[in-house]
Amino acid sequence: MKPVSLDTPPEVQRIHFELLGRASAGQKLRSTFDLIQTLRRLTLADLRRQFQHASDDELRNRLIARLLPREDVIRAYGFDPESNDSRKPQS
Repeated sequence: MKPVSLDTPPEVQRIHFELLGRASAGQKLRSTFDLIQTLRRLTLADLRRQFQHASDDELRNRLIARLLPREDVIRAYGFDPESNDSRKPQS
């Protein structure tokens, strides 16, 4: 088996894959949603560290800008993530 992660021993990786193989579809889906939530929380924590004085709205916009392509952010949310001020909608 080719290692997926360089910091995980092959035996541990094999056991992990066995456990995943035994999990129900619902358990796998729940794990996926948990991983997505964890990624968002970590990203938001990084944004809070970078932009310590940002409002909740600005942080939300910056999170959206990290998760979606720029064109989608502009079209769906009305702001350009590459502008200096992500708080203001694009005019």
